[in-house]
Amino acid sequence: MSDIHDRHLPGPGGPRRYRLDARRFRGPLHTPARNDHEQHDSDDLAGLVELARALVAEGFTAWVYERVRRPTPWPEAWDLRLVTQLDPDRSRG
Repeated sequence: MSDIHDRHLPGPGGPRRYRLDARRFRGPLHTPARNDHEQHDSDDLAGLVELARALVAEGFTAWVYERVRRPTPWPEAWDLRLVTQLDPDRSRG
């Protein structure tokens, strides 16, 4: 791996490289009938996408992000960059 990309990887003991956020929400905002949320972190993108597909089959909308180290103003800060979004409406088509 080049030293350009090395700075984007979490260090030892740092956060995992990818993050999955999934939400299932039904009903009005002020009194939802359902509001479920799941989060998972992993270094295995393919594994997270498979998990996202399983959650979408259960009615969740899922977002998979890549963590990227922010160079400024705080080197220890991380940005989340969207890799993919999966939702039940698209998977039915």
